[in-house]
Amino acid sequence: MDKAREFTIPEVERYVKRHGLFAKDARLHIRNIAAERDDTEGLVNLIYQVKDIRTGKSMIFKQVMPYVLALLKHEGVMRSTGKGRLVKEVRTMVLMDVIYSGITPKVYFQDENQGVICMEDLSHLKNMRFQLAEGRQFPDFGVRIGAFLAEMLFFTSDLYLDHQEKRRWESFFDAQEAKKLLLDIIFQEGCALFDRTRIFEKAALETHRRIAANQKLKALVYEMGERFYYEKQCVCHTDLHTGNIMIAPGEVRLIDCEYGGYSAFFGDLGRIAASFVLNYVSWLGMPEVSYAGRVQMQKYDLAMIRGLFSGCLEMLKRLIVKYRPQRPALWRIDPDVYYMSFFYDSVRLAAIAAACRTPFDWTNPCEIARIKNPDDLGLVQKRALEIAEYTLEHGKEFRDIEDFCRLIERFASVDAQ
Repeated sequence: MDKAREFTIPEVERYVKRHGLFAKDARLHIRNIAAERDDTEGLVNLIYQVKDIRTGKSMIFKQVMPYVLALLKHEGVMRSTGKGRLVKEVRTMVLMDVIYSGITPKVYFQDENQGVICMEDLSHLKNMRFQLAEGRQFPDFGVRIGAFLAEMLFFTSDLYLDHQEKRRWESFFDAQEAKKLLLDIIFQEGCALFDRTRIFEKAALETHRRIAANQKLKALVYEMGERFYYEKQCVCHTDLHTGNIMIAPGEVRLIDCEYGGYSAFFGDLGRIAASFVLNYVSWLGMPEVSYAGRVQMQKYDLAMIRGLFSGCLEMLKRLIVKYRPQRPALWRIDPDVYYMSFFYDSVRLAAIAAACRTPFDWTNPCEIARIKNPDDLGLVQKRALEIAEYTLEHGKEFRDIEDFCRLIERFASVDAQ
């Protein structure tokens, strides 16, 4: 079978039985999750749930495609997503689970040639991005994920690894090809802040034109992208946002780890914070939701942003103190200074990535897609762009995460409109 061709449901059934994942006589029910469920945003992969009707045994059959499925279907454009993504995904999931048990789904089977991974069925969980858009809250998420990110930073960087060991890890967890794809989309040619072809509503046009004409800001974002691409600080998910998180009360799993590998730490912290910035601003475009409901969600979004950064700092402090007796080099590390070395880039990326998701096109996240009134959407776009513009121009003046949260409140609070 051509490995670039999409599996059909009958082919999935034959495949899982041929490889012993299900009995030959199993009565299987197979669903295309990305096509059937409303809480998925699959742009690249095919995802099937395979369930034995008799026994109840189930798993996820994922085919990692070498091109962007949604772009091909919506625009007729074949855009490569890089080689070896399946192997990288499995490696990253296993590593993350070792460092923070239960944070990724269990892998049962992998087939690099066909681009197939069979893994734990997470259908009892729901996509976090859609849950937030519906007003659901998960109070401990921010601190918990911030702590997890700090552990990834510590145990896969030169804070913990010696030079030779880290070089071996860098070779094993290489993410340069995948990062090139994200580099273009977020920081360089495809960055919506500076791309004049992106579609903004009337209310946001003047702000977008002003930002797009600002060569100083463009150079700053471009330079951030260069560091994102070339730095190999620690192993990162690299595509960490709420659309790649499955969640229920007390349970969180990160999915779609195929871009995982060595990168700059601010990429993960900034991207996940951006999801909450975007959710915060999006409530301006939902006047049909009660005022109390919108205010409550905006308060929650800010609490999650604070939790991500405070959870990261506190865990980083704890780990540095704990391992100092074993690693004398850590005596020279001030945790607060080290934290500030990635703080500014993280909040900048949070603002950039949030604003870049607001133009209305086929890539819209559900927070934007649900806004039906053009005037409401224009306000959301304008406020997100203003937050990005101010953060890029004045982010170095922030003393801590509270300053960033106050900025978001000032520009996009429902109370202020």
